[in-house]
Amino acid sequence: MLIFKMKIINKILAVVFSSIILMGCDQVDIINPDISFKENVVVRAELIAGEFFEGVTFTKTLPLNVPYTISDAEIKTVTAYLKINNIQVVPLHYTTNGIYKALYEFRIKSNNTYELYAVYNKKSIYSKTYIPSTPNISGVIYRDEYFLQCEVVANNNEAFGATWVIPSQNIMADDFYSIESIIDNNTSNKITIRTNVIPKQYRSNAQKLLTYIKVYAFDKAYTNYFHTKSNGQSVDVAFEHGGNNIAWNVEGENIIGLFIGRAIGQSVSHL
Repeated sequence: MLIFKMKIINKILAVVFSSIILMGCDQVDIINPDISFKENVVVRAELIAGEFFEGVTFTKTLPLNVPYTISDAEIKTVTAYLKINNIQVVPLHYTTNGIYKALYEFRIKSNNTYELYAVYNKKSIYSKTYIPSTPNISGVIYRDEYFLQCEVVANNNEAFGATWVIPSQNIMADDFYSIESIIDNNTSNKITIRTNVIPKQYRSNAQKLLTYIKVYAFDKAYTNYFHTKSNGQSVDVAFEHGGNNIAWNVEGENIIGLFIGRAIGQSVSHL
């Protein structure tokens, strides 16, 4: 399956480098600290339709030259709660490794809206996400150019990505080719999405029969995030050390992160 789980990796330390070099005289050279580092609070949560809520993670970024440990990265003093459909309030409590959970288990429901309210160091944190339905796809084709494509029924507040997968061999693509959403002047409620090109070693006729398409639905806010991150690269560095010009969907002063709803489709064979 496509790996969407973004690892919890962040830390903050005030690091000062001072080097004093004695050159056989009274001259002292001082290397000033790197003042370009800006600490950020990192918020991470995936709310997956039909699955149990796994919590929201709060951590801190750290300078590039500081080794990571979760014990230093995690934040234990956040006050946070969820609001579901602007009605139900669910307080969140620190558990471990910066993860905040409810005192009881509950499943994430499609077509619901979840808001995150939090306060850390007297500063507010906010995000809102919509949980899409399981993708409804049709017309799966294995193209001569060695990728799969299909049509998906789309709503205005949803976005979609597709991956190729060989379930019997536990092999899958490591990223989406693109994230697509319906455009304003689209008279149909269907859009076409495709996978990345399938590598040469998986293109034999035997492998072709085993290759499926798997479609993921997201809150539409994921579109801007995907288009501003470095395609094909892990975002762990951004979560560890801060992200430049990435369209996060969490609001607040010196806040980065994703609080995003998604739904996972079944693996579907092609014609």
